[in-house]
Amino acid sequence: MLHDRLQDEDGFQLVELLIAMTILAIGIMAIMAGFSSGMLALARASHTSTGAAIADRQMEACRGLEYAQIGDSAVTDMADGRWACKTRALTRIGPDGRTYWITTAVTWTCPIGAASPPSTSPPSPAPTCGTGDSRAVKLVTISVRDGSDATGKLLVTESSTFDEATG
Repeated sequence: MLHDRLQDEDGFQLVELLIAMTILAIGIMAIMAGFSSGMLALARASHTSTGAAIADRQMEACRGLEYAQIGDSAVTDMADGRWACKTRALTRIGPDGRTYWITTAVTWTCPIGAASPPSTSPPSPAPTCGTGDSRAVKLVTISVRDGSDATGKLLVTESSTFDEATG
């Protein structure tokens, strides 16, 4: 009788069904985790690309100025909402409605060799470069951070050099 009961297959369909449902639930949870991490990555990429667009806009404002105006603290903010290309920090509301902390740094640099004396903020006289083959240029660096202060996550940094010969 005990031998007949051990070989009886009654109830095995229920156990098989429970095992199949457990495996299916684990698979569905893995797929949902993949979707949620994908949505998070997409939101983060959107936030970073908005920061890059803000940095590009501000760098274009610098490119629109004459060489002598870059770093000149006497130049005031422009009427269309851009700011003059000088060393400063401020907050802006991006097109996505979020707040961004934007810093602009204008310094002297030598493309070839070291500057002597050390780089200072324009518009002071340009330092002399170590080799006679190059001259000092203005280096504009724009950094965009998340939030309304310097402690936010750095989203993007953009740099460009400006030479007196190119205007």
